[in-house]
Amino acid sequence: MSSGNASYRCSMSSSADFSDEDDFSQKSGSASPAPGDTLPWNLPKHERSKRKIQGGSVLDPAERAVLRIADERDKVQKKTFTKWINQHLMKVRKHVNDLYEDLRDGHNLISLLEVLSGDTLPREKGRMRFHRLQNVQIALDYLKRRQVKLVNIRNDDITDGNPKLTLGLIWTIILHFQISDIHVTGESEDMSAKERLLLWTQQATEGYAGIRCENFTTCWRDGKLFNAIIHKYRPDLIDMNTVAVQSNLANLEHAFYVAEKIGVIRLLDPEDVDVSSPDEKSVITYVSSLYDAFPKVPEGGEGISANDVEVKWIEYQNMVNYLIQWIRHHVITMSERTFPNNPVELKALYNQYLLFKETEIPPKEAEKSKIKRLYKLLEIWIEFGRIKLLQGYHPNDIEKEWGKLIIAMLEREKALRPEVERLEMLQQIATRVQRDSVLCEDKLILARNALQSDSKRLESGVQFQNEAEIAGYILECENLLRQHVIDVQILIDGKYYQADQLVQRVAKLRDEIMALRNECSSVYSKGRMLTTEQTKLMISGITHSLNSGFSQTLHPSLNSGLTQSLTPSFTSSSVTSGLSSGMTSRLTPSVTPAYTPGFPSGLAPNFSLGGEPNSLQTVKFMQIRKPLLKSSLLDQNLTEEEINMKFVQDLLNWVDEMQEQLDHAEWGSDLPSVESHLENHKNVHRAIEEFESSLKEAKISEIQMTAPLKLTYTDKLHRLENQYAKLLNTSRNQECHLDTLHNFVSRATNELIWLNEKEEEEVAYDWSERNTSIARKREYHAELMRELDQKEENIKSVQEIAEQLLLENHPARLTIEAYRAAMQTQWSWILQLCQCVEQHIKENTAYFEFFNDAKEASDYLRNLKDAIQRKYSCDRSSSIHKLEDLVQESMEKEELLQYKSSVAGLMGRANTIVQLKPRNPDSLLKTSIPIKAICDYRQIEITIYKDDECVLANNSHRAKWKVISPTGNEAMVPSVCFTVPPPNKEAVDFANRIEQQYQNVLTLWHESHINMKSVVSWHYLVNEIDRIRASNVASIKTMLPGEHQQVLSNLQSRLEDFLEDSQESQIFSGSDITQLEKEVNVCKKYYQELLKSAEREEQEESVYNLYISEVRNIRLRLESCEDRLIRQIRTPLERDDLHESMFRITEQEKLKKELERLKDDLGIVTNKCEEFFSQAADSPSVPTLRSELSVVIQNMNHIHSMSCTYIEKLKTVNLVLKNTQAAEALVKLYETKLCEEEAVIADKNNIENLMSTLKQWRSEVDEKRDVFHALEDELQKAKAISDEMFKTYKERDLDFDWHKEKADQLVERWQNVHVQIDNRLRDLEGIGKSLKYYRDTYHHLDDWIQQVETTQRKIQENQPENSKTLATQLNQQKMLVSEIEMKQSKMDECQKYSEQYSAAVKDYELQTMTYRAMVDSQQKSPVKRRRMQSSADLVVQEFMDLRTRYTALVTLMTQYIKFAGDSLKRLEEEE
Repeated sequence: MSSGNASYRCSMSSSADFSDEDDFSQKSGSASPAPGDTLPWNLPKHERSKRKIQGGSVLDPAERAVLRIADERDKVQKKTFTKWINQHLMKVRKHVNDLYEDLRDGHNLISLLEVLSGDTLPREKGRMRFHRLQNVQIALDYLKRRQVKLVNIRNDDITDGNPKLTLGLIWTIILHFQISDIHVTGESEDMSAKERLLLWTQQATEGYAGIRCENFTTCWRDGKLFNAIIHKYRPDLIDMNTVAVQSNLANLEHAFYVAEKIGVIRLLDPEDVDVSSPDEKSVITYVSSLYDAFPKVPEGGEGISANDVEVKWIEYQNMVNYLIQWIRHHVITMSERTFPNNPVELKALYNQYLLFKETEIPPKEAEKSKIKRLYKLLEIWIEFGRIKLLQGYHPNDIEKEWGKLIIAMLEREKALRPEVERLEMLQQIATRVQRDSVLCEDKLILARNALQSDSKRLESGVQFQNEAEIAGYILECENLLRQHVIDVQILIDGKYYQADQLVQRVAKLRDEIMALRNECSSVYSKGRMLTTEQTKLMISGITHSLNSGFSQTLHPSLNSGLTQSLTPSFTSSSVTSGLSSGMTSRLTPSVTPAYTPGFPSGLAPNFSLGGEPNSLQTVKFMQIRKPLLKSSLLDQNLTEEEINMKFVQDLLNWVDEMQEQLDHAEWGSDLPSVESHLENHKNVHRAIEEFESSLKEAKISEIQMTAPLKLTYTDKLHRLENQYAKLLNTSRNQECHLDTLHNFVSRATNELIWLNEKEEEEVAYDWSERNTSIARKREYHAELMRELDQKEENIKSVQEIAEQLLLENHPARLTIEAYRAAMQTQWSWILQLCQCVEQHIKENTAYFEFFNDAKEASDYLRNLKDAIQRKYSCDRSSSIHKLEDLVQESMEKEELLQYKSSVAGLMGRANTIVQLKPRNPDSLLKTSIPIKAICDYRQIEITIYKDDECVLANNSHRAKWKVISPTGNEAMVPSVCFTVPPPNKEAVDFANRIEQQYQNVLTLWHESHINMKSVVSWHYLVNEIDRIRASNVASIKTMLPGEHQQVLSNLQSRLEDFLEDSQESQIFSGSDITQLEKEVNVCKKYYQELLKSAEREEQEESVYNLYISEVRNIRLRLESCEDRLIRQIRTPLERDDLHESMFRITEQEKLKKELERLKDDLGIVTNKCEEFFSQAADSPSVPTLRSELSVVIQNMNHIHSMSCTYIEKLKTVNLVLKNTQAAEALVKLYETKLCEEEAVIADKNNIENLMSTLKQWRSEVDEKRDVFHALEDELQKAKAISDEMFKTYKERDLDFDWHKEKADQLVERWQNVHVQIDNRLRDLEGIGKSLKYYRDTYHHLDDWIQQVETTQRKIQENQPENSKTLATQLNQQKMLVSEIEMKQSKMDECQKYSEQYSAAVKDYELQTMTYRAMVDSQQKSPVKRRRMQSSADLVVQEFMDLRTRYTALVTLMTQYIKFAGDSLKRLEEEE
């Protein structure tokens, strides 16, 4: 049974022995008093003995009230703590049913601590008391090790199930493991855990109207605090408007239900909290569970508070939406595969992609990371359910979209890069075609000029001079044309955007070459004639040289259109024989221009595209003839000695020939020729080494020679050996020279190629205004200088090799010198280009810095202008204080004056800014412009020196310009060599605009300043005018005599100031000024009239002073009455005191009569004042007097009305008091009847008598309802009067609330009387039924047992004489035993009815005692009641006696059957 029921049993037992409780008290003594410390079992033993000796009850009414409150709190705590423990024990699959019982063995306590701490504790496995004490001690020791303070809690307290100490232990555990970990923003170090939790609650409910949290008891009763906390974190689950109008129980139930949905165990029930003072510990435990369940901002870390969740969520959604839209847009862009054919546009597209990759992707990655971080902060709210994460808003979804973008970018780059490289290659080919076409055109011009010269000589009869030179020009053009045909075909196949133009240009060149050949044929045929065979040979050679490339390699669509014109129609047979020889001798080994900066003639072919070494240059190799073999001479009819002599002579000739070839061998002029000579010489050297076998054979033949020829043979053989040794040494030296030459030429060639590529890169760099990145240009220059620094060492090493070879007198001196000069020339050219780059960087930096500074200046002046317009713009409505401050302020003017130097600086810099737009090929020149060379440049067609003033004729090409030198020569020169000098019209115009903008701002400030001064003067003037207009007679009276004239002089002074300040103002026109002058004159006249009126009003003031004093005297008397009335209203009546009520009514009647007399006096004064109002209607004192009188009259009416209402209220309260006393007497009457001690006797008639009495009382109670109806009617009247007083006079009725509460209590007690009667009737009816069933079964079993006992006694008295009789008797006994066993069910049924009766009676008695205790506490009755014997115990004892008889009967029968069976066996054996 629970502790609450035990408490009630103690309170109802007057004769109980408290010896057990004495021991309990000694064990469970506490340092601080608990709510039940004044109860008997907490009193000292001598005090309790004293109470017993006095013969009274141990419990007085106050102690019983304390007991009830303490018991209710213990019940709530027990239930709350039990649920809290089960919430944690659930994790280890354990459960507590009864807190006091299930913790006694210590196992559940240890399991609870293990779950809370995560530690593992030892435990005893036995079930004896010792083991239980040991387990509890383990738990207590663990808590002490964790610095948990335990006050007087021992292991035997918990093992014995001490309720208060068990609850105290659990509360201590809750404080340590749950509440002490609470941390709140704004907490102080000295705050307790309870104070921190209270602070958290206050912060969570801040801003909720009508909700305040000041404690953990009464503030939580209405349930609004619980709902507000949940609403703070989950506003979607709570409607605070509904909470505001619901009942307490409904609010509590809703809050607990919602909290349970979000994971907070229902530790409390609504009825536990909706009490006058909820249990603080239970509320704290539940609120701390709410704190644990709700998201929190980590201490010292990042987090989102509940107030900012929606804002951050909207920010997160916006960021995700924007990023995903941006990603999807660029995925579509990156998926585009339609690229332009123009390499410039494609390169720009590729650069745009790289720029996007470098500048836009990193910020978006940072934005993506920011989204991830924000999601991490929001994730706890998403998991909590505050936020619903929509599909597609997870960071993983963003990563998927981002992955699509990265893949699309990679695929686009994969598609773009090859296309860019392809178009760049086509661009290079097209550039080469254009360059070579220009060269070809120049050579054709030279050939025509030479041809014209020879034509004039022919007319004059002089010998030709230029025939061979012209033939060389034509053949060089033919070679270039063949390469053009190949390149054009590549451009057509590659769909180059300018392919058609280049085809036309090549075709035009071909036509010009054919025309030139025809002219040559015509001119030179006049001078000499060729044979027919020579003519045919010449025509076939020319035709083949022109068409060999065209007809075989040109695209079919192009070939058909060009074939006819490519085939020359030579009909003349007179072509000079020297033409062919001259053409052959003048054949150049190159298809590149005759001069490239830094390259000597003859070295360029190695770096051109499309040429083949064998076709461009003839290489003269050594001829290797094998020496004759001796066996080849055997066929001749010669003797052996002759053969030997001839063999040795042939060997000598072979050695001489090879020596001759080695002495005159060539070394090569370029890398391919050197490699060819090296390979050829290796073959030669191999043949020379193989010659040694022939020498050995000749030595062997020396033995065969006879005396006549032997000496000659020996001389030849000796000379052969010497010559061979010399040949072998020469060959080895030459091989060594070729190796060193090859090594030098290959390294020099690589360096020249690198220099050439670097030259092309520098020449092609974009220095126009399109390339705005100065940082990138500087990086380019720095990278270039780093590369040159690294390459310089390589070039120096190659130059040192050349110097070393020259010092060693290397045979290929010319080739080495040529390469050394080429490297030196190209290196010098690259260095000049670096100087150009430095110059361009300076000019570009100055250019972009100027325009940036100019733009900033323009923006600054524009913003300053806007600021001046916003700040200083004014009109007549502008504040005078603001304008005065602005007039004194000169910050903007100072800024303008300081900024003047910046504007002047921009003006000066504008004249030094170069022009960059001409460097943009898209900005074609309309007219030629001057340019300045920043380095030397030499070419065949043109020579330009540094600082030369040239003319730019055409800038359509990005890398090269068409330039006219100071000498008048025209050529295409790299644009990097020039700068377009100042002035830059755009820069100058921009600076002029800024200067004009500066002047405009300065003018604007000056005009604004004048306007402000004029408005300030106008305000002062208008204020003076308004002050005079606002003046009246009263204000004039307060002034000193000399001040009147000062007012007029101030007005005139303000007018003069305004006229001066508004001369240049744009705000005031002439008509405005004239109007103000008129207003000033009107004001002067008005002020003069006021002075006259002041004299007249002084006469009326004396009358006014007399009447106003009388009115104020009446007001003071009225206020005195009002104070007395208010004091009476706000002084509550004595409770239940009719005499006090009647006395108060009498006092108020007197006050009412005094008010009526004062009202008559007020009427007399009112008549006097009305007469004065009619006589001096225009007097300024009339409104004041009228107002004073009106206020007094109004107060009089108000106070008189309030007095009448209060008297009526007192009379109504008097009636309510009478009815209340009558109702209370009636309630006490029936409560006393119901508390009379009548025990329930286990008798049907007694129960029926009790029911009859209760029914009679119920009918009487129903008849007495009119008393309470009358009380309710009077309360309604009192409420109406109370509401009227509050609504009309704002005075709260302090008496009505008490009477209303008293009446509600009486009604509640009356209802309890009715309910008690009904409950007792229902319970007695059930008791009667249970008694009837019990009696029926009991009497039947009692009769049967008596009958069986009688029968058994008779059987035992009559001993059987023989075995047969004994056997018969034994069978009867067995049958009787079977019958007894069958009666077991009846016995169980009887037991059930007895228990039902006992339980019903005990419930009835408990209900009666509970009601009696409640009535005693309400009536404060000192009656001591005796304890009566309960019939439930008698019935239970009666049944136990019956069961004992039944058990004894069963035992007897069993023993008798065993005895009879043994006797039967013995008799049968005897017989």
